[in-house]
Amino acid sequence: MIIRRLRIQNVRCFRNPIELSGLGLGVHVIHAPNETGKSSLILAIARALFDRYSSKDRAIHQLQPWSTGLSPRVTLELETGGKRYRLEKSFLDNASSQLSEWTGTRFEHLADSQDADDRVRGFLTATGPGSGATKVGHWGVARLLWLNQVPERHELPGLDGSLKARLLETMGVAALSPEEQALIKAVEATCGRFFTPKTQKPVAGSELIQHEEKIRDLKATVARLMQRKDETSRNADDITENRLHLTSLLQEKDSYTTQLNELQERIEEEERQEQALTLCRKDVERHRQQWHDLDQKQRTLRELQDKAAKQEALVAQKQPAVQHAQEALKAAEAASQGAREHLKGAQAAAEKAEQRLERGRLLAKALEVREGQSQAEGHIKQGLRLEAALQGSLKKTAGSTLSEASVKRAEDLEKKLLLAQSKLDAQAIEVCFTAESPRVIEWEEHGAAREHKLAKAEQMRFSGVTSGELRIKGVGTLSVRTGADELGKLQSDVDKCRKELARRLHEHGAKDLAGLRKAWEEQRAAAQVHLHHQEALQSFLDTVGVTGIDALRERQRALAGELGSLATQLGLAVDALTPQQAADIEALSEALKQARREVKLREKMRDETDSRFRLADQQHRTLTLEQERAIQSARTLQQTLQSQLDELGCSLDELDTQVERAETEVQRHEAKARKLEAALPVPEQRATAQRGKLQQALGRIQEEEQASQARIIRAEAMIEQAVAEDLYTQLCEAEEELEQEQQRHNQAHQRAEAAKALRALTTAWQEQVSYSFVSPIEEAVHRRLKFIRGEDASGRIQLDADFGEAQMRTDTGSKPLESFSWGTQEQTLFALRLAIGDLLSTQGPRPEPQLVVLDDALVNTDAGRHRRALELIESAGEKLQVLILTAFPERYRTLQNMKSFDLKALAQAS
Repeated sequence: MIIRRLRIQNVRCFRNPIELSGLGLGVHVIHAPNETGKSSLILAIARALFDRYSSKDRAIHQLQPWSTGLSPRVTLELETGGKRYRLEKSFLDNASSQLSEWTGTRFEHLADSQDADDRVRGFLTATGPGSGATKVGHWGVARLLWLNQVPERHELPGLDGSLKARLLETMGVAALSPEEQALIKAVEATCGRFFTPKTQKPVAGSELIQHEEKIRDLKATVARLMQRKDETSRNADDITENRLHLTSLLQEKDSYTTQLNELQERIEEEERQEQALTLCRKDVERHRQQWHDLDQKQRTLRELQDKAAKQEALVAQKQPAVQHAQEALKAAEAASQGAREHLKGAQAAAEKAEQRLERGRLLAKALEVREGQSQAEGHIKQGLRLEAALQGSLKKTAGSTLSEASVKRAEDLEKKLLLAQSKLDAQAIEVCFTAESPRVIEWEEHGAAREHKLAKAEQMRFSGVTSGELRIKGVGTLSVRTGADELGKLQSDVDKCRKELARRLHEHGAKDLAGLRKAWEEQRAAAQVHLHHQEALQSFLDTVGVTGIDALRERQRALAGELGSLATQLGLAVDALTPQQAADIEALSEALKQARREVKLREKMRDETDSRFRLADQQHRTLTLEQERAIQSARTLQQTLQSQLDELGCSLDELDTQVERAETEVQRHEAKARKLEAALPVPEQRATAQRGKLQQALGRIQEEEQASQARIIRAEAMIEQAVAEDLYTQLCEAEEELEQEQQRHNQAHQRAEAAKALRALTTAWQEQVSYSFVSPIEEAVHRRLKFIRGEDASGRIQLDADFGEAQMRTDTGSKPLESFSWGTQEQTLFALRLAIGDLLSTQGPRPEPQLVVLDDALVNTDAGRHRRALELIESAGEKLQVLILTAFPERYRTLQNMKSFDLKALAQAS
């Protein structure tokens, strides 16, 4: 199938209709920049050929122009099977599909709607999708021949049953008979019930899996029933063991009860002894507390007495240090006062040195300002001289209005006058007079008379005139005139130029052109003198750093004011300022530095003496404060000690006696408590301890009795439940059903293995048949690929029977095609399209030209391989319709007899 005409509208960026006509066999290059609709054009063709007109899929909506609700429209005129058809398809809101056939004079309606879509897909052995839009896998022959911009671009096209049958038919390989196809389908169906097609793993939900799952369930049921059977047996044994254990517990309980009755009398006697011991211990604690309180009071009072003695000793110890600190304080105060007096003297000397330095600086500045004032006065005089010269040159050039243009115009008029006069002299009459004797003649021309004196034999010529009179005294008058119009015009031009030249010379006060030039030269010389004076004045002002004479005067006044202010500060008259009065600034500065160093030294001495004074004062204050605190603490401690003794009503010695008596009483009660405690048995041998052990044993026996009874009840319940459920019958039935299910599984497994073996035989047979048509295709692809890559390139393409995988056989072994570079991959896929297109168009029972689409198919190919690929495209154009879409048309300009379409220009023209 090839396309003869294409027209699209409302497709993505093509809102207006765009048409490609004159299509046929050969190479067609459609070029445009990126994002201008090349891929959209191919997508529109694919949607028209393969998608249902009524589809509302998202992919169909993406055909609409952006942000619109317009219905995409595509019209295709195509040729297949020796007939020509026209397909008109519209999607979405105005969905329709019409197929017409060319009858020789016009297109007549053939089919519409779904019937039209089915017929068109039949032309290309295409299949319709179950739902939604078509994918590349539905495009039939186009998936083998089109290399367009889709995600599957770098993948092999793959073959379904119908495409494979078409290639088998093309290669002349006999197709399978209906009986053979039915047998293969039956084998595939049978094997497919048991195993997956690719991995040969069991199919989920198949008969084998069902039997295996049922066997697992039955085994689990048998195991569960066997477990319950074992549990029932264990429960019967537990009942017997627990009843025997209850009998032994009852005997042990009677023995412990008898022992408890015998311990009761001992327990009562031990309780009486423990009560007496408890009362004695309380007396011990009471007397010990009394002794502790007295001892604590004694210790506290002794501590107060010791602290007071220490504070009194500290006061006596601090007294010499306080006297020494007071003497040091007086000495430091005298030293600080002397340092301050010395500092005041040094500061006064520094201040006087600073005043002398400041007066010296003012005097130096005043002399400097006076020098500047003298320079400013000299600058003013020089500037006034230059300004007077500038004004004089300005007066010389002010009255002149003559310009170079005026001189050039006068010269042009003179040239024009001479040219007109020469023309007039050449064409007008000429009067020649020769005197035979001395004569006086008069020549009048244009109202102007001139007298000429001629000697004997002297000749006078008057030329270039149209009229004139020659008067000869004593002879008469000769009048001359011509009536030629041309001469009149020349004479008029001469007169006009003469009058204009005379007027211009008169305006500038010149007698002739030479005088005018002289006046212009004098004026230009005066202008140059003026410019020189102006430049000199400006150079002087730039050197001085002002903009004018007034600025100089202002500077001179400012300097005079500053000089007066400085003289006032110095207390001198301006005239009294002389260079001899200048002071030695360096000596004054050095004297000031020396005075300031002396001030700093005195300040440092003052700070040191002040620091020693503050330190002595601090030490004196600290020692005095510590002594006063010690005196105060000693008094406070003595008062506290006396007040506490008054509260007790005794002295310290009497308190010591009371502490000793309390300690003796504590020791007596402790001896009594030890005697009572020795009369009691040790805690482990007491009757109460033995009673506790017996009670614990009785509690344990009771808990064991309850646990045994609970186990007996639970075991009896489990046995009753097993009897009620007929556990043994269920177990037998489950074992019998498991054995039967295993037999059925074995039978199904044998059938599955037989189907698997039969499928292996049919697959080997199909692969042998497939190789008979794959091998020629591999050879055709290899020839083209070898031509593109060059004779030196190694590797031979290998395809599987379904075009699902491809490998390149090299010297080191076979490698997957995807492991090679992008350039090699795209060249291989390019060669595969051309090879299949060539086979479909030249071989088989119904060969016909095919459409091959190459959408920027060689973007990763170098220049040399690209050139050889173009040679293959030229050769393929003789049998195929090759549609090339590219953003780089210069890469395809060398193609012979190709048709070029500028898609962007077509879109703009629409």
